Parts: sequence; C-alpha cells; structure tokens
Amino acid sequence: MSSNLIDNRMNPSHTPAILNRSTASPVISEQQIEAARYAVLRRLSPSLRHHMVRHLQPIGLIYGVMDHRLSRGEPDVQALRVHADKMNEFAKAALAQCIDIGTWLAPEPGTRVGLEAGVMECVGLLATTLHFRGFRLVNEVENLPCPVRLGALRMVLIAVLLEVTDALDEPANLTLSASADDETVTLRLQVTPREDGCVETYDDGYRKLAWADVQALACAEAVALSHEDALVTMRFPIEAEPFVA
Repeated sequence: MSSNLIDNRMNPSHTPAILNRSTASPVISEQQIEAARYAVLRRLSPSLRHHMVRHLQPIGLIYGVMDHRLSRGEPDVQALRVHADKMNEFAKAALAQCIDIGTWLAPEPGTRVGLEAGVMECVGLLATTLHFRGFRLVNEVENLPCPVRLGALRMVLIAVLLEVTDALDEPANLTLSASADDETVTLRLQVTPREDGCVETYDDGYRKLAWADVQALACAEAVALSHEDALVTMRFPIEAEPFVA
C-alpha cells in the first residue's frame, strides 16, 4: 500500500492510519458508545432516507397514469385495477421499509440475521455513496447463512466502512469476505489501492468517524476487532437461536 493511501493528518509519524492504530483494549464509557452510535446513524441518515422513500416515488407516477385514464370518457377498468394493485404493492413495501428503518434507531433485542443477508443490506446502503466518493465496495460474502445479532453486524460493519474510507485519500477497492467455524463468523475488509479515479473527501456538515468509535461499538456489541496492515477483521459470535433472514 502506498504511504499516502491513508490520511495521516492526525498521525505525526506519517505511518498509514490502519497500520498505526492501537491494538490495546481501551476503557469504553457508556457515553462513548452512545456518541459512536449517534455518529454512525447521523452519517448513515441520507442513505436511510433514500431507502425509506424509494417505494413511495412510483406511487405518484402510477397515480398520474390512473388520473389520466380516469379523465377519459370510458376508462379501462381492468387496467385501472392493475395500476391499483401496483400502488398497493408499493405501499406495502414502503410500510415494511419504514418499519425496518425504525429498527436502526431502536434495535429489537435478540434479533438475528444470516451473515450473508446482513452484509448485503449494509453494502446496499453504502455502495452508491462510497462509489461517488471514489471507492469500490466489493461483496464476496456468500453461502454463509450463519446467524449473528443484527444490531451488532449493522453497527460495527457500517462504522468500519465509514472510518476506513474517511481515512483514505486515494481511491481504493474495499473487499468484504467471510469464513466461519463452529462458534464465530469472521468478516474481513481488505483495502487495496486503485490506479484510476480520485477521492472526494467527506465534508457533509458532520464529523468523520474515528477508530475510537469503531472500538466503542465493537466493545458494546461483543465483537472481536483487529487489524493488520490494510486488513480489518471482525469476529461475530454465531447465535444458535432462530434468526430473521
């Protein structure tokens, strides 16, 4: 990795930030945990907002078509029924999405998710935003339905993705992969530089994520967190109870 791939503004030794993070277990307070959670949700809010309204937008378009057809002397009743059914489907999807957004703000204790499905959700939320900032997010997690706690996966993975990209000042590929044993699932984020493109530095009116935020969330969620060079590793306990896929 090139020496300027990681933002070194807060590092007087000019060692890449991922290389120079402390491996010691910090003392974490409840205030730090809550501050980290708020920071993640605040940074994620534009993506959550987009996912919340995406099913509502087609309803207005369908309404316009229905209104046009109703203005005719003899509207096609069967076609109107088809459009009404579509509106109903989008409305149900929008309701389900709003309920799901609520679980980001107030997670239901004990809710579980298959690792593959959970990672796919997080990637879906951030891939476009990261792409416009100069990062390509690659999801290679597959065939791993192992149940983990939904809140832990969401908070820690999103925090890692935001913190790592906040520190980078050159374009990079971010590759997610995973493996599992009998008790834990290991999720890895590998950062590799790219030759093309440029990085749009985050500057959206709120602070960048710090490694201390990631540590606080990992500690709160009982997730083992480590890093080596440009590799961040997260280890989640496998939950034996039934889970939500």
